[in-house]
Amino acid sequence: MSTGVDPTAALADFPGRAELEELLLSLLPAGWIEAVRSSEDDAVQQLKRDLNNPSVVAQLGEAGWIAPHYDVSHGGRGLSLDEARDALTLLSVWEVPHVPRGSGLPLAAPTIHQWSSDETKRRLLPPLLSGKERWCQLFSEPGAGSDMASLATTAVRDGDEWVVNGQKVWTTFGHEAERAMLIARTDPNAPKHTGITYFGLDMRAPGVEVRQLVNIAGQVEFNEVFLTDVRVADIDRISPIGEGWKAAMTTLGAERHALSGVRKKRKSSDEILGGKPFAEVLAMAQSRGLTNDANVRQQLMVAFTSDRLLSWTAQRARDRARAGQQVGPEGSVTKIAKAAANQRLQELAIGLLGADASAWPAEADDAAEWIVQFLRTRANSIEGGTSEIQRNIVGERVLGLPREPDPFSGAAWRDIPRS
Repeated sequence: MSTGVDPTAALADFPGRAELEELLLSLLPAGWIEAVRSSEDDAVQQLKRDLNNPSVVAQLGEAGWIAPHYDVSHGGRGLSLDEARDALTLLSVWEVPHVPRGSGLPLAAPTIHQWSSDETKRRLLPPLLSGKERWCQLFSEPGAGSDMASLATTAVRDGDEWVVNGQKVWTTFGHEAERAMLIARTDPNAPKHTGITYFGLDMRAPGVEVRQLVNIAGQVEFNEVFLTDVRVADIDRISPIGEGWKAAMTTLGAERHALSGVRKKRKSSDEILGGKPFAEVLAMAQSRGLTNDANVRQQLMVAFTSDRLLSWTAQRARDRARAGQQVGPEGSVTKIAKAAANQRLQELAIGLLGADASAWPAEADDAAEWIVQFLRTRANSIEGGTSEIQRNIVGERVLGLPREPDPFSGAAWRDIPRS
């Protein structure tokens, strides 16, 4: 039996804590809690490899512990924000997987929670929180990427349904998703920002065609999605009619914050940002005997400093969220900084690899992984809103600079020229 101290002992009690701990004891393999309590990282990692993460998340979700501050009918426990924070802290301390796969929890759930009717919340949130429905994002289109509000996908009302036609692109993991966050034009006579509505699309519905795209690193991550006479029930409408752009800003704010976060302790490169973390780059430099070079040490310190600054800025954003405040400019600011810092770090790693970055023995899987991660990070300054667009947002909303002139401001979407 471990003699370690229970790190959750100092947590304030919250309604249902005993029930949650009993559930965890039934879900986690023998030795898990002792290994965490004793900080036996290798043992914890081995136990994690043997754990069925989706099953654990599903049972936590069905019991209301994934978003415990949501109403019970919406898949939560009805706890206060402080009580929910303590419950989620307990899960984090014990390193229990509690995030459903896909973008549903970080992006779709807060948007549904803020904008949808009670009936829609009861329909969409419980399967999202339990992981039964994995979500993807149908926002960007050919010709409507950076200027997303110019989107041309249409949704036409037909009784209690909407008929959707159009094309979306760069849909991350769309080939694995059951649901999608969809924004479509419902009023072409309104200005482009006010004629959009937000839906929760069933990716299995007739008329949805998903075509996989292979990225520069050889990975299947993105997709293009074609929508032909797809019928969406009005109960799956997430925003009020015509307020889809405002609801999309809730999603995009959460996305930029997620894409600007810092890495947690991990054993491999498994995050959407891609790239190797600083600790692995440093270890590689040390193993190659490069840290005696003053120039290399200087580059490593620059990378370390960027990593710490981003960590503190991300922590401020998390503190705002925990305090119930809206996400501030940290999302756009750190998204820009994180993309640039991550790309610079991977470029440094490639430089440290030297000739091995151009040619390596076939059996050197590790070298190949460095190249794959370097290539993946080229997308960091594009995904989730390009760095150029983020700089415009910072300039206008943070620094108060004047907006770029728009000769079509206030014009009906159908009257705006499109290439």
